[in-house]
Amino acid sequence: MYIMSMLSLFKLRKTEPNLERTFRAPCYPLVPFIALVLAVVCLVAMAWFNTLIGLIFLGFMAVGFVYFMLTAQLRADAPADAMLTGL
Repeated sequence: MYIMSMLSLFKLRKTEPNLERTFRAPCYPLVPFIALVLAVVCLVAMAWFNTLIGLIFLGFMAVGFVYFMLTAQLRADAPADAMLTGL
């Protein structure tokens, strides 16, 4: 989840540069990039040195992805959220 939040930070800063920020990322982009690299190193080390936990993690990710794909139509049919659209 930490890796996803760091990737989201970079994506939002690129695609929505004028979006109001409720918090500051210290020394952006250097510190968030270092945090992202260290988190990826930790994930790889976890999977390398403890295969069972790595497989359990991959299983959870696969179940989450399948759920995400199966509920795509529900998200598409949901009414627009005023907080997301700014209306």
